[in-house]
Amino acid sequence: MSRFETFSFLPPLAPSQQDAQLSLALTKGWLPQIEYQENPTHADVYWRVWPIPPQRRAVDGTPEPLSSAHVLAHLEACARRHPYATVRLTAYDPTTRHTRLSFIAKTPQEG
Repeated sequence: MSRFETFSFLPPLAPSQQDAQLSLALTKGWLPQIEYQENPTHADVYWRVWPIPPQRRAVDGTPEPLSSAHVLAHLEACARRHPYATVRLTAYDPTTRHTRLSFIAKTPQEG
């Protein structure tokens, strides 16, 4: 398997570790994004994006802030829908306009 991102040389992150990374990103105000790609290489820059809709609307119509459980539920939905794809979670910092966090969350099933 190809190596991607910083955490790729470590064992896969447990769901609780993924939750901790995502909670940190949301606390800092970073915007999470779920991306997936079948047969990615280290040179692939553009991955497909899985939409993360707002949780629900408040009375005045503004969306509720995202929670880590909501984002991780969509990550699982992406992995179920695309079982042969590599799924990664990234977090974008809008103040510096840089990706601050990126790791492979799910690896493809064999077959």
